[in-house]
Amino acid sequence: MMTTTLYLMRHGHVKNPGNILYGRLPGFYLSDLGIKQARAAGAWLADKPIEAIYSSPMERAQQTAGIVAEQQERLSPVIDERIIEVLTPHEGRPTAELAALGWDLYTGNEPPYETPGMVLERVLDFFEHIVSERAGQAVVAVAHGDILVFPWLHAQGVRPDALMKDKLVDYALPVDYPATASIMSFELGGSPRESLPRVTYICPH
Repeated sequence: MMTTTLYLMRHGHVKNPGNILYGRLPGFYLSDLGIKQARAAGAWLADKPIEAIYSSPMERAQQTAGIVAEQQERLSPVIDERIIEVLTPHEGRPTAELAALGWDLYTGNEPPYETPGMVLERVLDFFEHIVSERAGQAVVAVAHGDILVFPWLHAQGVRPDALMKDKLVDYALPVDYPATASIMSFELGGSPRESLPRVTYICPH
């Protein structure tokens, strides 16, 4: 089967003067640093044979995807809800509080809030869509930190849980957490549920 390459990218650094977990809250856009990071990522992707660009609906992801698209001919980002930020009850809380909890946004969550397994399943649904619709092609998708983390863990053959985010280096990630505007390159030889993808981590800035 043809290999499909998915460059799954985190959005650039966000202007967040209140230092809160913004989650799905509206009105959060890239900082000047985030714009520079997105341009650097776009430059790294510029010579890749990209056939499509997807984005989370959040403003910061759309802004990042737009900057990447500027360096690709004839491509406009397509919004996909499956790669939206996680739904958590912790939106609006100070980031310092959440850092003290190891960024566990999931323990004790009940519907409509998400668990790591729920997040992974919708992201894998997106992966399946890419394999079906873009077989043999290379595409970019701009999303959010945990949207990168959970399929990374899946690719290592482990089912993500709420506490793994505090020890990602134990699962082959070369950094504590994906940097803003970093990229994970997933090589998909078929259904990601039937054959684990190969994945590498890149930080272009």
